[in-house]
Amino acid sequence: MNDLEERLRAALDARAATYEASPTAWTKVQQRAGRRRWAWPVILAALPVALVAVLVPVLLNGGLDRQTVTASPPKPTPVGQALVIDNPAENRPMRLWYATDHKGLLVFCRAVQYAGDAPHTVCGGDVGAQAMKSVGWFEGTTQSVPPRESVLDYGGARLDVATVTAVTKKGTRVAGAVHRPSGAPFKIWTVVFPDTDQVTAYEFTATDGRLLSRVARPFAMPPEAEQGEPAGDATKVAGLSVRPYKTPDRTLIWSLDGRELGLNHSAKELLRNMGGKPMDVDLQVNGGRWFGIARPATAKVELVRKDGKVLRAAVKQDPWKFGVRLFAGEEAVSGDLYLEGFTLVGYDSGGKELWREDHPADKPAWDPHPPIGEVVTIGEAKVWFSKVTLADGRTWDGLCRSLPGKKTTCDAFRPVGAHYARRLPDLGKTAIGVAGTGITQVRAEKSGAKGTIHAPAGAPLKIWTVPYPGGTETFDLRDAEGELGMAIGGEPPSGCSVSPPVGPAATLAGGVTVTYQDDCLIMWQGEQQFTVEMRDFEDATYTYGHEVFAGIAIKGTARVEMVFDDGSRLSAAATTPDPWGLGLTLFSTPATKIEGGHLVIGYDAAGKELWRLD
Repeated sequence: MNDLEERLRAALDARAATYEASPTAWTKVQQRAGRRRWAWPVILAALPVALVAVLVPVLLNGGLDRQTVTASPPKPTPVGQALVIDNPAENRPMRLWYATDHKGLLVFCRAVQYAGDAPHTVCGGDVGAQAMKSVGWFEGTTQSVPPRESVLDYGGARLDVATVTAVTKKGTRVAGAVHRPSGAPFKIWTVVFPDTDQVTAYEFTATDGRLLSRVARPFAMPPEAEQGEPAGDATKVAGLSVRPYKTPDRTLIWSLDGRELGLNHSAKELLRNMGGKPMDVDLQVNGGRWFGIARPATAKVELVRKDGKVLRAAVKQDPWKFGVRLFAGEEAVSGDLYLEGFTLVGYDSGGKELWREDHPADKPAWDPHPPIGEVVTIGEAKVWFSKVTLADGRTWDGLCRSLPGKKTTCDAFRPVGAHYARRLPDLGKTAIGVAGTGITQVRAEKSGAKGTIHAPAGAPLKIWTVPYPGGTETFDLRDAEGELGMAIGGEPPSGCSVSPPVGPAATLAGGVTVTYQDDCLIMWQGEQQFTVEMRDFEDATYTYGHEVFAGIAIKGTARVEMVFDDGSRLSAAATTPDPWGLGLTLFSTPATKIEGGHLVIGYDAAGKELWRLD
């Protein structure tokens, strides 16, 4: 068996071990023309015929010991809320949740939306049986053929699990996140890592750092090497390399600098879909490059973006006499073509249009930030309340905002009473924040501008807005009797978000968690937070109080000491490299606050002073 077949079989075996296929799976595969990536059912087409003959019945029957299902069983009933998380492989959110199936078994479900395709929902096997064997278990992955840059692995965990860490073949460790969706009977863990990393195991620990379990990853894609028996020499199109292989039928594999980008494949003819119907074009998009194959008479290919910009492709007759034209965009594209929508057009040598494919903008299959209560319009923005899951799995209230042409952002907060108020990053020239149900009026003290209190129907809190001229301002929020609820002063918030970050969270001594997003580091201790904007960072920064001495320092810092005026010292000897590749060191130690002056000094492993903060 060649290496490509090994890689495809590894992907298939993993999914066969963790997914229970729908009885209508094969019908749906046949109906899906021109899939841009090979997920597990599509991989069947590239496997040896003998292997397909064995595996197709197994998958369609749900396993070796199951009988063929002739009618679709009722959909599983969700248990608790779904976790909505970004899928880095598709640049779209995916949903993970628990449910009970028609047999009363607790199952793990996932719903994935592929770029340019409909969402696909699958529920797996008996979660109870998994939880009996291990405190944490693997449920699935977004790893695929061809590869994407980042992979998301995910699974379930018992309630005593606090952290999850991926361990690679080289021994490096990648921190993940453990989530507890509201009402869910078990936790859900997720880890994002580069596709080039070969993750071999996962470690699950308790809140005190004690190792609870180490679980092997069920599979890993074999390394990219030779892709089997070539069916011809490679050729170049607009800087991309494309070569045919026998796996066992014709497959064209596209690559850039040795990294696979995409493939065109069919069981018999390249320009036929999985149902056997002829196609005009088979487009692939990966890493900003667009390429593929088209009808043999095609002499020119254009991609028309939503804004009207026309991108042109280099077109080349295939040198292997397969009866197709090869094309690849002469320039890379930014953004997500399928989210924006586009049109692909092919012309003959005389300029006559031969074919046209319209790709309307992908509509979200589900709302990653579903509104709680009414959505409020403030200028061009849409604003609403939602629930926000933090990196450590806690769920807080959040205020989300959506502006034309910009990604939706959410700020999380924890209200403490009817007179609670908080200011959030400005909305253009408008100061905005949230307030408890007792707040009825707001104004800016310095400018005298009177604000507006918005009370969305069905929402848990209120929203306040005030025209904001800039500079330092204090906002006075009161209740119906005119009693002061809260005065919020100072410069506007930096814009650092406390919503779920991109990347893992780091856990430090003293119950401190550090997350990273939008060029900001946010240090949490319980419900207290300390935010660092990286643009203002130099050698180090720290927080001292709430029974902890913690901070961030430049790479190479091995020990941090706080020296008091009376000569006493507080030392944070345990340091942790940041997991986001920023080249920083994180430190934390429990501490009792001592009043008085002090300075902070950072040392390297040999005891040499690297920096000091007076």
